[in-house]
Amino acid sequence: MRAAGRAGVAVLLWGKPGIGKSSLLGALAEAEGLPMETVIASLREPADFAGLPVVQDAGVALSAPAWATRLAAADEGYLFLDELTTAPPAVQAAALRVVLDRVVGDLALPRGVRIVAAANPPEQAADGWDLAAPMANRFLHIDHTPATDDWIDGMTTGFRVAASGRVLDYSPILRAASRAEVASFIRTRPDLLHALPQDDAASGRAWPSHRTWTMTADVLAFLDPGDTPATLLAASGLVGEGAATEYIAWRSLNDLPDPADVLADPESVSWATLEPSRAWATLTAVTAYATADGTKTGWLSAWAPLAVAAGAGLQDVAAANARALLKSRPTGTNPPSSAKAFLAILTEAGLIPQEVAA
Repeated sequence: MRAAGRAGVAVLLWGKPGIGKSSLLGALAEAEGLPMETVIASLREPADFAGLPVVQDAGVALSAPAWATRLAAADEGYLFLDELTTAPPAVQAAALRVVLDRVVGDLALPRGVRIVAAANPPEQAADGWDLAAPMANRFLHIDHTPATDDWIDGMTTGFRVAASGRVLDYSPILRAASRAEVASFIRTRPDLLHALPQDDAASGRAWPSHRTWTMTADVLAFLDPGDTPATLLAASGLVGEGAATEYIAWRSLNDLPDPADVLADPESVSWATLEPSRAWATLTAVTAYATADGTKTGWLSAWAPLAVAAGAGLQDVAAANARALLKSRPTGTNPPSSAKAFLAILTEAGLIPQEVAA
């Protein structure tokens, strides 16, 4: 939950009524010293999320409710949307904009506001609805099933959570590397990029899409890669258990070289004997790493490994990454001499326009 909050990804806690979902979030907010605003969705109207129209001199404004203005004033905190699946579809649709755009009426919520929702399974909720697929696809889904011993310990010593967890600090390089890993996996399994379940109940939980794979990469950038239980929980909650299991297994088998080492010495990789899928993953990681900070120096340094890989017979793989690299060219930066070999190929194939190659 902490990693998702830092990545700007909303969390949806699933659990039986009375199992302690709201207490868990309250304890987390208290441990972090952050305010929490609880909004019971089943008791709200669409206007409570879309804003109330107020006539002003300049026109009609959509006034945000008090809970939203308090969070905006605090600049950070937790927004807890409780009983989401017992809210009518019209209310869910209005709440969708809050989750997606972080906007309540005309008020934009600060990035420091973490959004967490809670829901009871429809079969265990009075007048419950399955979560609509567009709404479900914007959450990291977590099943909250505390063990009996955890409850006993809480009754004895208090229901607390640690003030800090195993969450990494934000780094554009870590995020770029995480996105590169996910992109490399999808390159090998394009059928897993988008798979909307046909069953209404399944489409109301986690399933793979362009959006949730991006969210997966961003959340995993805040987690220790060696913490397999946490990474599997996060990935499963976003793209579903099947796709997540395949991705984590693929990642564990693809022990790629450090991008920094490849940039420092492109010849350190045995490109000629590298499988195309591993070559793709390696070059994608190098490209993402080199361009993460958006500097001219980083962008220029990424071309040397591509040129060496192409010289070892991996022209197609290198050219694909060259295309991505050209799209991220810093303003006013000319491609180095090592890039010239790719420009004619990509332009002739229609993969880049003439003005990009110029």
